[in-house]
Amino acid sequence: MESVRVLILYLAVPSLLFSALRQILSWRNKGPSAKTTIPGPKQYPVVGRVHDLDRFQMWKKFKEWADIYGPIYRTSMLGQQFVIVSDEKIAQELLTKRGHIYSGRPQIRALFGHKTGAGYLALMDRTEIWTKQRKWVHAAMADFHRAHFHGVIEEEVKRYLAVLMLDPAKFHSNTREHCGRIMSRLAWDDASMGKENGDSADCTLTQMSVSGPLVNTMTPLWSIPWALNPWKKYERAREDKQRAWWLNSLKVAKQRYLRGTLPTETWSFRYLDGLYKAGNTTLEQSEKDEEFASCMLGFHNLVGVITICGPMQFFLMAMTLNPEWQKKAQEEIDRVCGDRMPTTADSPNLPTVRACLKETLRWRSGVPLGMFATVFAFLIRPKKTMSTWVRKIAAGTIVLACEWLVLPLPPSANMSIDICSLKRSMNRVAEVYPDPENYHPERYLEPGWPTFQEPLSRYPNFREGKGMHTFGWGRRTCLGQHIVDDEMFVSGAAVLWAFHLTRKRCPSTGQEIDFDSEATNAHVILEPLPFPMDINPRGDMRAAHVLAGYAGVREKLKV
Repeated sequence: MESVRVLILYLAVPSLLFSALRQILSWRNKGPSAKTTIPGPKQYPVVGRVHDLDRFQMWKKFKEWADIYGPIYRTSMLGQQFVIVSDEKIAQELLTKRGHIYSGRPQIRALFGHKTGAGYLALMDRTEIWTKQRKWVHAAMADFHRAHFHGVIEEEVKRYLAVLMLDPAKFHSNTREHCGRIMSRLAWDDASMGKENGDSADCTLTQMSVSGPLVNTMTPLWSIPWALNPWKKYERAREDKQRAWWLNSLKVAKQRYLRGTLPTETWSFRYLDGLYKAGNTTLEQSEKDEEFASCMLGFHNLVGVITICGPMQFFLMAMTLNPEWQKKAQEEIDRVCGDRMPTTADSPNLPTVRACLKETLRWRSGVPLGMFATVFAFLIRPKKTMSTWVRKIAAGTIVLACEWLVLPLPPSANMSIDICSLKRSMNRVAEVYPDPENYHPERYLEPGWPTFQEPLSRYPNFREGKGMHTFGWGRRTCLGQHIVDDEMFVSGAAVLWAFHLTRKRCPSTGQEIDFDSEATNAHVILEPLPFPMDINPRGDMRAAHVLAGYAGVREKLKV
């Protein structure tokens, strides 16, 4: 093994030298006019500041630099230029108002052709394929939200509660499978794919992450010849397996549609029904069109897992660490729902539950780098009418709107002629979120807090309103806000209706076991690491209701 590593290193040397030469030539070509006016840490030749970054918690270094250099600064890594934004209004100015410029995607080195291919909607550049897929997914998600996802969420939540009660120790993995089952049913009417769906989502996230394959940071290693390149071989096998699964799922759905056994409340039915009504009664398609459709449905399915399971796990953690808020939410649920499990119809009457859920995403953001929330953008050359520092951002720069950063502008800052004067920040700045390091759902419930909005029958939620930028900006805003809103609400409210969540105690000393609430898997979309927690039914009657609810839907779930 050591000899292989040495061989790989020697093969990478020419690529590293080439990268260094290209960087030096680019400096010469730019000349003095390209000097940036954006502040930032000192840059070293070729490497930039890559040596300062922790691949597993990069956002904390970005936060440290933001405290020094301000709400927008620049850095580089191995020749790749970055601009880091930690101010909400600057992010709005760049990524929403100028979304036609800042809406591309960078190359994730460990993936093949994701910028132009049909496989990963959220990772594509603005191509014709991206436009067609996004338009279809947006319409499909809106239709299903109006129907509250046809009761699929409530049915699967009844199973989830039973699983938590019967096997509480595996709540972490069971939560991911729960999210995978919901998406697999909505996509293909096949909940048996739930675990595979969750595992595939996690594996894909690993490939996307800086903390994943080494080639995502040491990009010249990707150029090693195929025969000696373990990263290319692994990714080829992983992607081929995933694409084959998606394509087979589409073909099975076609057969079921033609036989009349595919439920109408699935995204695959909606797509195939469109083909049929357009005159394609046999559903025959070219290989290219089948790839387009299977990847659109498959990736839509996958994203619904990774954007919900982490926040749901963090919500369980938040309720465990904040028993006073767990009790307030349970009292509200009991008053509204009594002995029946909450449903989406109860949402207007459970503002405390919604506030606890929304505060969870602020307190422990699942996307501290904003990765899935459109932080990466290839830039075309800005127009001369734009502010000076914007025009100095070179084409190909990657812009990150980082949620973890905490940086209000100092009162003495004299930036009135530029958009840097806008005094707003992301989800940990005290002037917007007082006491940002601690869990305060009341910030959405009580007048006087900067994020309070009325009516409480509508706010807070994940789709709109103050204090919600986890889902991205402008043309690259995540399309999953509606299902996050419904699935997080029903799952979270139902768990509190059914169980008490408490800190686990040491069997020897009886003392509560401490754990690191910031310990995560370090992907671009985070899950907390498994943490110690006890899950107990809220009495024998509530336990009986959980089992009865599951028994009522078990046959339909095709477990």
